Amino acid sequence: MTKVAFIGAGRIGQTIIYSTLLSGAIDKAIVFDIVPDLPQRFKDELMHALASAKINTKILATNSIDEVKDADIVLISAGKPRQANQNRTDVFNDNAKIMIEFAKTLPRNNPKALFIIVTNPVDQMASVFMKYSNRFTISSGAQVENMRLRSFIAERLGVPVDVVDGFAGGEHGEGLSIFWDTVTINNVPFDEAAKGKLTRDEVTNYVKDVAAQVIAVLGGTSWGPATSMRDIIVAVAANENRVMSIAAPIKYKDETLHVSRPTIVGNKIGPSLEKSLSEEDLRLLNAAVDKMYNEYKELTKNLK
Repeated sequence: MTKVAFIGAGRIGQTIIYSTLLSGAIDKAIVFDIVPDLPQRFKDELMHALASAKINTKILATNSIDEVKDADIVLISAGKPRQANQNRTDVFNDNAKIMIEFAKTLPRNNPKALFIIVTNPVDQMASVFMKYSNRFTISSGAQVENMRLRSFIAERLGVPVDVVDGFAGGEHGEGLSIFWDTVTINNVPFDEAAKGKLTRDEVTNYVKDVAAQVIAVLGGTSWGPATSMRDIIVAVAANENRVMSIAAPIKYKDETLHVSRPTIVGNKIGPSLEKSLSEEDLRLLNAAVDKMYNEYKELTKNLK
């Protein structure tokens, strides 16, 4: 029996909830949002979809944070959305305040929950929430970039997406790193399989730039991140022990940071497979950690 609380039923929240419930992997769901009647009417839509799929997940829709209780997983997507002309750090201050408020209220009624942060800038928001809640927290990290990476390579090379493997990591978003020594097509290293057809730079540019391109036209990314989040929730609920690029906490200098690394995800988070990375990929990861530390210190210096 798995009970998941979804905090936020906006654009990305709705697609995450829909994708997760239609997987049939969870037994109970709580849908919370501060907008009056929004969770209740979204519940109606969900019930209709679940009836069509013959899925019996029970849903509690609420505007009261006090009704969010006894969850196994609490997923937070609430916050100010990113605009096309913004990077993820532009929305840090507003969303950090939201994370601090949730850190004060959610843990007491959800003592055994795994907290997962989706709100941008996602890695920094996870660190803020964990700092103020003192509860183990992960972020969705670079899992969606894994899917962007694999889908783009598959399309450009004309191969099925399920024969493409590979991981991104470090920081979610424009600052991510691709761990090239993990990227294979039919178990053949990328540079060999893609020679003369596709370059590393083309892949990197697509993975880093596509979100802003989608936001400019559609107003936001939703289905790619939502299905990646569904995969994380299902991996935990079903104890799949699947390797995913989630951002789990690491201690670095005087801070706890959330850094994406290939990590085993089941009903326990970890271990990471960092030690199996090549020397070059480790260099990229370590550089990302140092960069993220400096950015986090700058962002949080005036945070109360």
